[in-house]
Amino acid sequence: MIRAFLYDADGHDQEVDLNAQCIAELNERSLLWIDVQGRERGEMEQLVGLFSLDRGSLRELLNPQEALYLDNYGEYFQFDVIGLADAAEGNGERALTKRHPEHLEFLVGPRWIVTVHEGELPFLQAFRDQNKGETLIGALSPPALAASLLDWHLTTYFEAVTELEALLDRLDEALLGGSGRRSLLAGVVATRRRVSELRHLLAVQRPVFYGLSRPDFAQVVESDAAAHYRSLERRYERAVDAVDHARELVNGSFDLFTTRTAEATNDLVRRLTFITMMLGVAGAVAGIFGMNFETPYTQTGVPGFWAVLGGLTVFIVAAIVIARRRAWI
Repeated sequence: MIRAFLYDADGHDQEVDLNAQCIAELNERSLLWIDVQGRERGEMEQLVGLFSLDRGSLRELLNPQEALYLDNYGEYFQFDVIGLADAAEGNGERALTKRHPEHLEFLVGPRWIVTVHEGELPFLQAFRDQNKGETLIGALSPPALAASLLDWHLTTYFEAVTELEALLDRLDEALLGGSGRRSLLAGVVATRRRVSELRHLLAVQRPVFYGLSRPDFAQVVESDAAAHYRSLERRYERAVDAVDHARELVNGSFDLFTTRTAEATNDLVRRLTFITMMLGVAGAVAGIFGMNFETPYTQTGVPGFWAVLGGLTVFIVAAIVIARRRAWI
């Protein structure tokens, strides 16, 4: 599905039908953003014809590769990033943040910008929804608009990290409460994997963010967006730092889990030791009274049996009370 948005600094910002006339009427005070959801060949061929795109661009749009790229085609430049799309149904590890990775291509030309993606990327719609009236976006250069969209793109990673941190807080509270530790370990492990995935997704985008701010990339350096891309590079680094911090929080949660597990093991060992001691005392007393020697206390009959049993009971109860008061068990 192709949607075209015309930003006119001297007129009205509006959604328009994409055609050759619309493109021909663009000027220094107007900017055209084409957002394409889906990768149907017919729509991609239409873009190639309208903007005179290189056939290499078409191949990259139709078949996104795992390795991201930043290509300069002279009249325009093209690059690929990994966005975070909303999952239709949260399940498994991705249910942690309800997001999944999605390739997002940018093509930035003289007075136009094209974004292509397969799934729904909420930040693109959020960018459009923020404008409730007429704006001066049309006066921006296409590289400047691309920088703004990339900033929104990085914001989704910050939001994902915030969601993971909130989840870790809940896991820590449950661990401190001592409930369901086995199931909580699975949550910690799944969160660790999700953090690693986020870091990997950011790491593979490093060549793109660094490349856009390099001095050899003329389209950006010679435009009014150069400062924006340098700022964007710093924001990218902060996003990586935020994910690294989340990984440290996961390690802290795992340390908390191991500590709580060790405490539970120590409690169990103390209880078993106490029970063993009580059984040992009872066994020793029973053994003494069961020896084959003629002594007065072995001939007391039933009263003697109940006296010994009562004495053992009093001893065990007293030992339990003392152990509970001193937190031994």
